[in-house]
Amino acid sequence: MSVAPCAQRREVLGLCRSILRTAQTWKAANPSDTQDEQAYLRQEARNTFSAFRHEKDPERMRNLLAEAKTRLDLAIHYNNPYPRPMNLSQKYVMNSRTKSTQQRLHQQSKPIYLYSADV
Repeated sequence: MSVAPCAQRREVLGLCRSILRTAQTWKAANPSDTQDEQAYLRQEARNTFSAFRHEKDPERMRNLLAEAKTRLDLAIHYNNPYPRPMNLSQKYVMNSRTKSTQQRLHQQSKPIYLYSADV
């Protein structure tokens, strides 16, 4: 089931406004970091939505939108605008014999909020 381009555009613009509104009212846990974190949120909004501007594949756009929503929700919940680190259990690395298996397991374990990051 695909979303109409107009509806998807409205959803993307609404999310962009929500991120910028969050950045404007952001209060860091450490007050001296507030401006840096606000700037980071604004820059992330620019980077994320510049990717939407050039994307034509509807599936990829849905994934980008889900990633942006998840990152915003995590930032608000944990009061930390930076992406959470991904930890891959060492048992997967130890038990896999080939590099391609390790890479596949690493890619499969990557959470949605890190799909666009080069981690």
